Amino acid sequence: MQLFVINKYFTLLVGLSVAISILYIAGYKHNIKLMKLIAESLENALTPRDKLYTYLGGVLGFAVDYDVDGFKKVHATLRLIPRQSILYLPFVFLTNRKDSLQLMFYTKNPIKSEFHLIKESVLDFFTKPKIYNRNKLKSKIVEIEGKKWEMLYEDETYHNFINLINFFNSRHFKHLAITKENNIVYIKLEFYKIDYKSLTTSIQKAKKFIEAAV
Repeated sequence: MQLFVINKYFTLLVGLSVAISILYIAGYKHNIKLMKLIAESLENALTPRDKLYTYLGGVLGFAVDYDVDGFKKVHATLRLIPRQSILYLPFVFLTNRKDSLQLMFYTKNPIKSEFHLIKESVLDFFTKPKIYNRNKLKSKIVEIEGKKWEMLYEDETYHNFINLINFFNSRHFKHLAITKENNIVYIKLEFYKIDYKSLTTSIQKAKKFIEAAV
């Protein structure tokens, strides 16, 4: 009887180890595929003259600087959920974490005032961006495609940048920021799954809009 119990737990342990190994390999390969597809979408959209990639934690994403016509540079950061870690994934879903792509367009012309547009959601308590000079900005809630967004601004100079959301799937659009420090237009997207061809087109449109509007 005791030997049977030992064999039973040993079998369960072996089965669990095999399952973890299979999920690790599947998650690893999936993140590698995502990194390649996102990088391809970015390069197709921005057509950079030069690029420098830095990989984050192996398969957790990358940071990249692109030398792009019309801008001092464009920086992108891709952060992926750790699909290769079955033990960590439950915490990812409990905190509503998703894959994220952050784009920073460093403009050649100086930014005149600060502006933010942040999607409102009760599920984003852990990921809501901190605006350090919030108390110096005006605030109001606006509705776009049936969703509520918080708008923070110094003046109305960049209110037309709301149109950037129309270039993207609004489900993915998380945060738009225009800051005078370093002259940056920042876009943050979050997603579990994204259409890569549409992403390329969206970034192309955003690039042209920002270059013309700043």
